[in-house]
Formats: sequence, C-alpha cells, structure tokens
Amino acid sequence: MKDVLATRPVSQQMLLITALLLSLSVLPHWWNLPPLVTGAFFLLLLLRLLLWREPSRIPGPWIRLPLVVLGVVVVIQQAGLTEGRQFGVALLVIMSGLKLLELKSHRDLFMAVFLGLFLLTTLFLFSQNALLTFYVLLLILAYTTVLVLANRTGPELPLKQAVRTALVLTLGGIPVMVLLFALFPRLDGPLWSLSLGRGQGITGMSDNISMGSISSLSQSEETAFRVRFDGTPPPPQEHYWRGMVLWHTDGRRWIRVKSSAAKPATEGLAGTAAYEVTMEPSDQPWLFPLDRVREAQGDLLLSEDGELATRHSIRRRFTYRAESAPPPLTRPLTGRERRLGLQLPARLSPRVRRLAHQWRQAAASDAQVVEQALRHFNTQPFVYTLQPPLLGDDPVDCFLFDTRKGFCEHYATSFVLLMRLAGIPARVVIGYQGGEINPLGGHLLVRQSDAHAWAEVWLRGKGWSRVDPTAAVAPERVERGITPQPAETGAPAVFRVSIPASGLARFLRDLQWYRDDLQLMWHYWVVGYDQSRQQNLLQKLGIGRLYSYQLGIIAVAGAIAIASLLFFLFGMRRPAPATRCSPPGTVSGAS
Repeated sequence: MKDVLATRPVSQQMLLITALLLSLSVLPHWWNLPPLVTGAFFLLLLLRLLLWREPSRIPGPWIRLPLVVLGVVVVIQQAGLTEGRQFGVALLVIMSGLKLLELKSHRDLFMAVFLGLFLLTTLFLFSQNALLTFYVLLLILAYTTVLVLANRTGPELPLKQAVRTALVLTLGGIPVMVLLFALFPRLDGPLWSLSLGRGQGITGMSDNISMGSISSLSQSEETAFRVRFDGTPPPPQEHYWRGMVLWHTDGRRWIRVKSSAAKPATEGLAGTAAYEVTMEPSDQPWLFPLDRVREAQGDLLLSEDGELATRHSIRRRFTYRAESAPPPLTRPLTGRERRLGLQLPARLSPRVRRLAHQWRQAAASDAQVVEQALRHFNTQPFVYTLQPPLLGDDPVDCFLFDTRKGFCEHYATSFVLLMRLAGIPARVVIGYQGGEINPLGGHLLVRQSDAHAWAEVWLRGKGWSRVDPTAAVAPERVERGITPQPAETGAPAVFRVSIPASGLARFLRDLQWYRDDLQLMWHYWVVGYDQSRQQNLLQKLGIGRLYSYQLGIIAVAGAIAIASLLFFLFGMRRPAPATRCSPPGTVSGAS
C-alpha cells in the first residue's frame, strides 16, 4: 500500500506556519536554557527558510550529519550532563531545529508537530503559572489546526474551517481533562513536585545579617508569601512574620545558633489565629509564620527558639497551615538561652557601655530599662532610612552616636547589645512585618520590601517579649509599610499611602491585584492540587470515603463515557455523504 504521507510534499505555506509554531514553542526557553542553545535553533531555522527553502535544495546527509554532531556538542558544552532537565530540553530544542532542515513531506510535518507539542510540555518543567498555561493552550490549538490541514489526501480545507474543527476538538477534550485531573488519585504532594532542578525567580533572606543587609532586600517589590486567614485578620501591628532567631555576634555580623527541634509550646498562648501561607521559592528551608506558632500542619520542624522550617529548601511554591498567638510566651528561661542572650562581642566602645550603664543605674526593673531605650530612640534625632550611610570599624558606636541614620537591623541589633550590657537577655529576630490586603482575593500579600528585624527581651513574669525599636523611631513602618524608591544616602524612608487612586493609575493597580489573585488561585487549585486538597473536594462531593483504586476506576470510566458521548454528538452533526448516481442502463430497485 502506498504511503501517501511520505510522498505528499509540504507546501510553502505549511512550512512557514510550522516554522512559526516551533519558534513560538522554543522562544520561552530563552529564559530557561543557555542562550547559545536557543540561538542555535533559530540559526537552523534561518538556514532552512533563507538557503534551503525549496524541497529540492534541502542538504543531503553529508551536511546534516555534521550539524547533528555539532548540535550535540553544543548541548553538552552548554547544558552539561549532570542536570537532566537542562540537558534533555536543550537536546529537544536542537533536534527540533534539525528536523526543520529535512522537512519536505507530510510525514516530516507530523513529526515536527509532535516535537513542538513535546516542547510545550517541557515549559512546565520551569514554570507553571496561569499565563504560561494560556499561552500553551493557544499553541496547542494552532498545532491541532496544522494537523487538521495536513491530515487530508484531497483538497486542503479553508483555514477558517480548519480552525473551527481544531477548536471543537480542543474544547471537546477539556471535560475529559478536568475529570481526570480532579478525580484521578493524587500523589502525596502536587504533581509538579516531580519537576527537576531549581525553580525560577528564587529570592529570600539569609539566616544572618549585618548592618545594611535587610535594607538591600527591602528595595525589592517581589512577593515573599501570601496569607489567607480563616477569619478576621489580626490588626496590622500584630503582623510580625517570624523567621530566624539570631544569637551570636562579633559586633558587625549576627548569626543564628542551631537549636534542637521541639514540639510547639502552648503555655500561655490564647486567642490563636488560623491561617494558610503560600511561600514563593527562596532556596531556603525557613518559613515565616505569624509570631508566635502554636501549631503547624505537615512535616515541618519547629525549633525551641520558635523557628519554623521545612526539611528541604523551598524551590517551588509551598503552602502550609498554622495557628499562632501573639507573644509573650511565659515559660522559664533556660540555661542555654541565658548564656546566648547575654553574649557580647570582644570589642565595644566605652560610649556604648556607658549608655547602657546609665540606663541600668536609673531603672528599678528590666522593663524600665527597655522603656528608657525606646524613649532614647524616640527623642534623639534618629532617622529611619533605606539608604543608611557607611559605618566605620565600630558600627554600633558609629550608628548610635555619629550617623544616627539606619534601617531596622541597625536599631534591632544596637538595642539588643544595649540590653545585654544592661544584664537583660536579648536576641534579634528577623522576618517580615506588615503586608497589604488584596481587595479582590482578600488575602494578605507580603513583599520582600516588608523584610524586618526586631528584638526580643526576657522579662521576669512575662518571658520572651517582642520589642520593636524601629517603631519608636518610625511608627508608620508598622502601620503602612515601605515604598521602595531611589533616594539619597540618609534620606527618610517613604511609606505606602492609603489614598485611593483614580483613572489610569487605579486601573493599573487593579490589574496588579487581579494578577496577584490569579497566581494564588492557580496555585491553590492547579499547581498545588495535592492529595489533601483532592480529599477536601471529594468530601464536598460526597465521595470522600472511596479508595484510590475506586477513584481511578471512576475517573477512567467517566473519561471514556464523556469521550464516547462527545464523539457521538459530533458524529450526529456530520452531513450525510452524497448518494452516488446509478450506472447508466440500470434501473433502481431491480432484482
């Protein structure tokens, strides 16, 4: 039997359409792969369209074979063999370009289309956002149109009719896809947790600070995490998102001290808030729950210092649930905490020691020492700035007595050292403070610009109590948050304003909120649709008690039933074939 696909040539129009679709499939990989790999694809594309456009001029094996070898060398040299995702996708991109060089029959066309569909699938190994999914669906519709046009032995269909047929086929597959996605048994975690390599857009804070490190992070408007509260959110002054506890310092740098994991402490915790946090990739294991954690769901680690973390670095969006209550936490001070909470660097200036000694002598209790320190920051000419001036060899002394201009880490670290000099156990806590409510989705959006550092002091009868010396200098920081913008060194920080925008500014702001809400919903119902969320959905549908194999049978049977019904309905709409005329000399109905 003659192979029509192997002998029927590809028209110039189909060649250009296929080349365009492959280009659009490779283009997003420009940000995922080494530029030389994607550049090599487009070079092969130009060679085919400019030099070898006619099928008769397609180069023979003596040219194509060296290009194949050269392409493999480029992939190995650029992507390497150790990162499977990079190597595999890069090789697929190069092979798609090489396939264009020999595309001359409809059989080659089908192979090119299938390579393009594989390329679209590989995009989800790097990103799974909603806009990318919409982009992929549009290209799938275009590829299906090409298949409809190419899968004919007679005259070509009009483009409009081919697009309509492809649209019907694509829409017909959506119910089957949704059913299988919702009901088919889920793995213990989202499907995309199987993705290889590091995620994209990784950002976050480190587990150590020096004066100026957090101010650099606060220049970014990137999202750190989003929070959905079960009820009414706590007031803004309670939006302290606890990260790492820093104990040890050499006078310039503060670092955390490893502590043993412990169960969440519940002594003295009341009025808890329940919420769900969706973290952005940070390449760190640290989570930032509302201070202070009472309970957290999942395989999470809670240290005796109140730090919450995962067992592995966060390289994709990650969601967890927790309950918290505001400090203080009333429990005895341990020997470890006293030793670490009073540690001092080897070098401290006489002026710093003298200031702490004066407060200690004038106070009748530790709480009064704290009040004097906050009064000092409030009444002296300190400035809260995103662009603090450079400090000398003794940064604490230089900040307290000379520049008096700093960011939150300047105030928190200096305050903790002064408390320790006064004999009060104290420590630095870094995390985030604040957040902005998305008026469309109702969730709280916490940005990198909300990065913050504060202090905790141990007071008799109260335990570890939060003290934020930054609030004594700039109370607006706790209420409104920062607006990152270029500024001169030492210039006061600019805070967010609550004046409603109008006109174009309001329209653009609403678009940002729609985009933010879409990202969260997409993660919640698609990318992060794991076993737990599937069970919640099944319980609402009244089939939550089914076993995995039963769900699998229902999903597959339902998909077959829907596909059969759609096939029957579409078949009913086909026009009946024209009746052939009887041969001359015959009478209809003759026996």
